Amino acid sequence: MHLKRSETSKIWPISRKGTKYLVVPSHFKNYGIPLLVVLRDVLKIVRTRKELVKILREGQILVNDEKLRDESRALVIFDIISIPALNKYYRVNFSDNGKIGFDEISEKESHYKTVKLSNKKILGKGITQLNFSDGRNIISKDKISVGDSALISFKDKKLTKVMPIADKSNVMIISGKHRGTKGIINLAGDKIFVKSKDVKFEIGKKELIVIE
Repeated sequence: MHLKRSETSKIWPISRKGTKYLVVPSHFKNYGIPLLVVLRDVLKIVRTRKELVKILREGQILVNDEKLRDESRALVIFDIISIPALNKYYRVNFSDNGKIGFDEISEKESHYKTVKLSNKKILGKGITQLNFSDGRNIISKDKISVGDSALISFKDKKLTKVMPIADKSNVMIISGKHRGTKGIINLAGDKIFVKSKDVKFEIGKKELIVIE
């Protein structure tokens, strides 16, 4: 399936001029961006879809340490793109203007990802199934609350660090008019306030993610 360039999400960091049609994200259509668009139109790693399909078949592109075959695969916040043959590694992020951005990172950093806990299910005997916002599920005994973040290791599929929603936590806003803004939170009862530079505003738990 394809989508008219003029109808693509405003958070995609692409020019409104160019090829008329672009590939539709495989999932997370409201806030994901297809791998093809990222590598061809944004990062300029490939020039054509045909070129990308070839290197995908060769196993040269990894997302979150897994080889991909689907050029329409949707990338979401903090996903990791690895291109070992070029020694290039990127983390999906939000820029200050609220659009999707890509930070170049080290090979070591590429094996970890920050995720936000959406919900959890008690399985018994202190074991819990943790369901994260990127669709990932992990069985764990770690203490973590819904809305908190965790740094996970792709290798052993474990939480290496839990980052709770707490006073003085560093956060990034992931939706709404403040998307992309980074700051420190203060809790006042059930309310959450973010201070960023000289601005302070109230925000909902669903609109932020705790970061390192």
